[in-house]
Amino acid sequence: MRQRLLRGFFIGEYHVEPSTGRVKSRDSLVHLPPKAIEILLCLASDPRSLVSREELITSAWGNGEGSHVALSNAIGQIRNALDDDPDNPNYVQTLPKRGYRLLVEPRYSAVVQRESPREIGLVDELNRRGVFETGVAYLVVGWLLIQVADATFDQLGLPRWVASFVTYLVIAGFPIALLLAWFIELTASGAILDRDPMARPRRKAFNTQYVSVIGGLVLALAGVYLYDQFVGLPTEAGARATVNPPVDVLVPVDPNSIAVLPLFNIDGSDEMRIFGDGLAEDVINRLAAVPGLRVSSRGDSFTLAPNSSSDDVRDRLRVAYYLEGSVRRASETLRVVIQLIDSESGFHIVSRSFDRELADFFEIQDEITNLIVANLRVALPSSTELTIPIASESASFDAYLEYRRGMEILYEPMTEDAIEAALAMFSNSLTVDPEYAAAHAGICLTYTSGYDVTLDPAYIDEAEHSCASALMLNPNLIVVHNALGVLYGRTGRYEDAEHAFERALTVNANDVQALSGLANVYLRQQRLEDAEEKYRQALGLQPGNWNTYNSLGRFLYMNGRYEDAANAYREVVAVDMKNINGWTNLGASLMLSGDFSASMSAFERAIDMEPVPLTYSNLGLLHYYLGDADEATAALEKA
Repeated sequence: MRQRLLRGFFIGEYHVEPSTGRVKSRDSLVHLPPKAIEILLCLASDPRSLVSREELITSAWGNGEGSHVALSNAIGQIRNALDDDPDNPNYVQTLPKRGYRLLVEPRYSAVVQRESPREIGLVDELNRRGVFETGVAYLVVGWLLIQVADATFDQLGLPRWVASFVTYLVIAGFPIALLLAWFIELTASGAILDRDPMARPRRKAFNTQYVSVIGGLVLALAGVYLYDQFVGLPTEAGARATVNPPVDVLVPVDPNSIAVLPLFNIDGSDEMRIFGDGLAEDVINRLAAVPGLRVSSRGDSFTLAPNSSSDDVRDRLRVAYYLEGSVRRASETLRVVIQLIDSESGFHIVSRSFDRELADFFEIQDEITNLIVANLRVALPSSTELTIPIASESASFDAYLEYRRGMEILYEPMTEDAIEAALAMFSNSLTVDPEYAAAHAGICLTYTSGYDVTLDPAYIDEAEHSCASALMLNPNLIVVHNALGVLYGRTGRYEDAEHAFERALTVNANDVQALSGLANVYLRQQRLEDAEEKYRQALGLQPGNWNTYNSLGRFLYMNGRYEDAANAYREVVAVDMKNINGWTNLGASLMLSGDFSASMSAFERAIDMEPVPLTYSNLGLLHYYLGDADEATAALEKA
């Protein structure tokens, strides 16, 4: 009797599946734990008879195990699944101090199906045959196929109709897979409708889903192919048929270029994550001061994960070399492992580990920088020197961590709460070391960024005071000069802004932020030739950074030089092929320069990646110029 119960049985309107613990009715589905199922099986094996508490405990937990409290809890779970009232029971009756009784005869699943097959609803039958599971599995597989096609087919140079073919294939295969899931079970034996669903092996159910999904795709492939051969699949008309991007050419890799990836945190602690990110950024700043060396910015390098593949680094950052490694702390000792890698071959050029006391952690920054430059001297100009023209900083490890915590906040969008949190971190750093110039610089940056949020004039005075303190301790802090330049530019003090950016450039003549900032100041002063010179001087100094090309493009666009602006925006999308704003700006520049066909392609490329109102609005304007009133209306309605 117990073996038949294990295949599933009904208690009233509730169907119990012992193997899965599920108790189902038309309106509910409850999962019972194994002990509760065991107790229910024990009661169902001897219905309408008293089953003692000791017998139930032994059946569920074994001799000497379990308790009356555990039994009461399990009975409560059974009643909850059956929606049974203990004071007026329909299914499980309590006999105080004696035991429990199942008040109804269980009906076996197979018997019910044979005696009353019409009681099985369509939903139950679909579930029994695995149609629902097959549908879900097919949707997951189909979605993955479409995503892979969308992400890789363009890069592989395959024509766009191949990706469309995959989409039609997935759509056509869905109903076929569902039909196979139904009929494969139907033809497995002649009396399948009488078969108990609990008796079907789990492995066979999985195999049915597998065969249905694969079979659906194979049959759909044949059907879609034949339809395409004899009828023809739909194709995009007009401009959409030529939606190929205007450029798909990667920016050349400068042989004297390098990136520093985030360092892998072996410990997993927040403290070492902050230290590792700070160390990587400090090395970036030191390498950026090496004459002749192009260094990817922190904002670009940190878009990649630690230990990214060489192909990913080369494709995204366009650098010839990159630095990766790891950090860990053991008591009062730091271990930093660094590898310099050729991005084209993926081979290591040098690998070195540094073991230092916490107090000497600043030495690691200089040693890493000198090690990298020494191993790249063969590729760098002869004028390159090992001496890095940046004044050394020194602080305790605790002061450095608090400073880095503050900087981490500044990299996030600024809010009043973020301003307070960053100021607190930098203040903590100065409490540990009042002479730490970088912490003063952090306060300067916070007030400078905070002015945009609060528009509080007091922030200007606080920023100037903190910046002056930082520069008195270390006059070569480029970040402070740049912060003052930005602040003065935003408040209309253009001569002071110009002076601040020029001081930054005396420390590093190739600092991209200073060059771009100075160009912006010249633009506001209508010194257009000087502005363009600085914008162009910043180009390519940071491989993988599209912002420099974008700034030049915006400048040219504002001055009505639309063809030149289009060339700048082509560089933007060449550096970052998924830059939606770059494609939209490229389309706008091409439209105003009169190249409507290429403009249409750029707008369509942006919409394919992410439809946004601005792109649809520009596309509507383009259709209006072309005289396509209906297309223009449709695009503007989407906007």
